[in-house]
Amino acid sequence: MKIIKKEDFKEFVNALIKDSGMDVEGVKAKGQKFAFGPLDSADELRLDYDVTLLPPKKYFLPQYEQLMKFDLSKPFSVERAEYPRRKLLIGVHPYDIVAIRQMDSYFLDTDISASYLRRKKNILIIGCDVMRVQDKAFFGSMGTGVVHSGYDLFLTDFGDKVSVEVGTESGSDMLRFAKNVREATPVEVQKVKALREATAAKATRGLLVKPGGWHDLLEKDYESEVWKSQSDKCLACGTCTLVCPTCFCYDVKDDIHLTLKTGERSRTWDGCLLRRFTEIGSGEIFRDDILDRYRHRFHRKGRYLPDRLGFVACVGCGRCSSQCLPDIADPVKLINLLFEASPHLVADSDSDPHSVKTDFSKLPEADTAKMLHMPASATIKRVEMLTAKETLFEIELDDGKALGHAPGQFVEVSIAGMGESPISVSSAPGGKAFELVVRKVGDVTSKLHTMKAGDKIGIRGPFGKGFDTEGLKGKNLLFIGAGLGMVPMRSMINHVLNHRKEYGEVTILYGCKEPCEMLFAKEVEAWGKRTDVQHKRAVDKCPDGVCWDGEIGVITTLLPKIKFDPKTTVAIVVGPPIVYKFVNRDLRKLGVPDENIIVSLERRMKCGVGKCGHCQMNGVYVCKDGPVFNLKDLKDVPEAFE
Repeated sequence: MKIIKKEDFKEFVNALIKDSGMDVEGVKAKGQKFAFGPLDSADELRLDYDVTLLPPKKYFLPQYEQLMKFDLSKPFSVERAEYPRRKLLIGVHPYDIVAIRQMDSYFLDTDISASYLRRKKNILIIGCDVMRVQDKAFFGSMGTGVVHSGYDLFLTDFGDKVSVEVGTESGSDMLRFAKNVREATPVEVQKVKALREATAAKATRGLLVKPGGWHDLLEKDYESEVWKSQSDKCLACGTCTLVCPTCFCYDVKDDIHLTLKTGERSRTWDGCLLRRFTEIGSGEIFRDDILDRYRHRFHRKGRYLPDRLGFVACVGCGRCSSQCLPDIADPVKLINLLFEASPHLVADSDSDPHSVKTDFSKLPEADTAKMLHMPASATIKRVEMLTAKETLFEIELDDGKALGHAPGQFVEVSIAGMGESPISVSSAPGGKAFELVVRKVGDVTSKLHTMKAGDKIGIRGPFGKGFDTEGLKGKNLLFIGAGLGMVPMRSMINHVLNHRKEYGEVTILYGCKEPCEMLFAKEVEAWGKRTDVQHKRAVDKCPDGVCWDGEIGVITTLLPKIKFDPKTTVAIVVGPPIVYKFVNRDLRKLGVPDENIIVSLERRMKCGVGKCGHCQMNGVYVCKDGPVFNLKDLKDVPEAFE
């Protein structure tokens, strides 16, 4: 620990502003509040602040971040955004340093975000101890009032002098701008320690359950009446998620410039409290009830992220509770209410805000990391209208490589100026070309329906976990496809038929609303003629005058009409959300165990790599852990079929 006089410290800050070559930002007064912003002089810096309006996450995950630029005057022209300038942040509190560490784990654990990594490597942090405790803060209860890493320099303001602790080589190098720096005496070191302990003791607020107990409390009291009583007051404004330093969800959108020739794709903050956060192209909203969204916010912090990355995603800053008008965002209040109403014994765990599992020693260089949202150029080779609403597109990547997908995986189809849409791959693996079947339901898919052979699009992927083609070898298979669910199912069906001798009995059931909506008509007809496939199809209704040789009724009416051994058959079910409730019910009645039922689920899969948060159902990211799931693995995921 080192000591510098206050007047010398101000000169140090001024020298950093003038001569360091970095953009220097720090905590400044904003009316009666405080906020991080550019510093013109050391006189603006306020190390005596209680809490900033927005956390410093805005520098690592900006509210608006350009991911790429595109040129609409060319068939396909995208380029990555420019590197951000080197930046220095002065005055970051310990709890926000912990939050940044958690954010590092979230974006750098797997599927590393190159844009985040670039910012991380370009930002230096000078932290400081809390001098004034905000009335809603509880970082003392969360153990986040003291940090020993995560900063380049760390400050404690003594009034007429400032203590300085060096955290990194970059921090040590910064001290060359400082004058009259000396080593701290044992008395000064003791006073710093005492000050920190006293400050943490003030920031407790009577939290009844330690962070390590949150997981068990939340899990056991998932159905508590507390969720309804509190969520009934929620305005669903999303302010709590926007000011939170550990809420990392985002959206991605395209903006076209006024010239109509160029534009950019940007990442913006988003929040799980907002009603349309989970909305998919067809208009269906998962987690539509405010109770479910309110509960999800707390479970993500106390259960889902601890399960995935090890840490409790709350640092006790108090921003959410200080900004919430109906006063229902406060974690202390919610956890205490749950605990007081709970009939269960709460078990402790090792999870806390510091327990990050990610190994940061093996991070790649920013230049070599993959841009997660940068699409590859591809060409439409063939277009075939299948129905009035669905069109098949045969596509090849322009680099000549095969897509390399597994049956059941999906890609993100990108059209500059419109955005991206997740589309299941409909063709079996093999060959350079792959097929997508697209329903016209939104901006991206509507634009795609106007395109022709030779046009360029962008492709990201393949993403997700597909069907286990190896594990299913030798098994009897029952395919149950409803509506557009036949698109991803076709990939697996054709793979099985291409390797027919490697699989057991094959039964294909296909249902849709009317005969005119049936996809892949020639292939469906061919299935019925095969001697090694049992096939039946049905429509909900058949208009007068329309020829139809299949069954009339919903798809579950086909199950009693086929022969199969429920104990040795694996059922693969894909269809609209409503289908799973009834098909899974009837399969269970017939004796098919849950471990023999495989489903493919649809959610709003925006990023494809489990970062944006839109596809999350309870602790599961559909785009990463699915979209293909074994039903037995979803028994503790109540949001899967709600």
